[in-house]
Amino acid sequence: MIEYSVLFVCTGNTCRSPMAAALARRVLADLKGVTPDGLSAAGVRVRSAGVSAMQGGAATPEAAAAVKALGGDLANHASQPVTEALIQDADVIYTMTEAHRRAVLAYSPGAAAKTHRLDPERDVSDPIGMSQGVYDQTARMIYDAVKARIAERYPDAAAAG
Repeated sequence: MIEYSVLFVCTGNTCRSPMAAALARRVLADLKGVTPDGLSAAGVRVRSAGVSAMQGGAATPEAAAAVKALGGDLANHASQPVTEALIQDADVIYTMTEAHRRAVLAYSPGAAAKTHRLDPERDVSDPIGMSQGVYDQTARMIYDAVKARIAERYPDAAAAG
């Protein structure tokens, strides 16, 4: 049984939200004492989607490299669009920008209480087409924000990872 389901949302679901999901899986797996593949058995589901995503696209190579350096894995990522079912299934939804948050709420106005920007202070800029260094900086920003958000639910996560 899933006790906690989190959804990360960006635009195309090939950079930011997959990075956030991969890093959240790592932090939550460390917290739960399982591998990322064992999260479901531990009651946790982490997903990502995009407001303008195509079905089945791979993460960008730069995103995969950036999260790998932080212990995440995007080897099996397949992009997917945001759907009402994904929104309804999530206990919490973290968007990369305020525009993404508004797009999620356009799909499902009733999700307002559980839909937040990943970083409450600022949008996470899209690194698409930028250098590996920009992806690395974006991944680090996402990682820090993911840890802070997970610590809201699991206070011990602040020390994990």
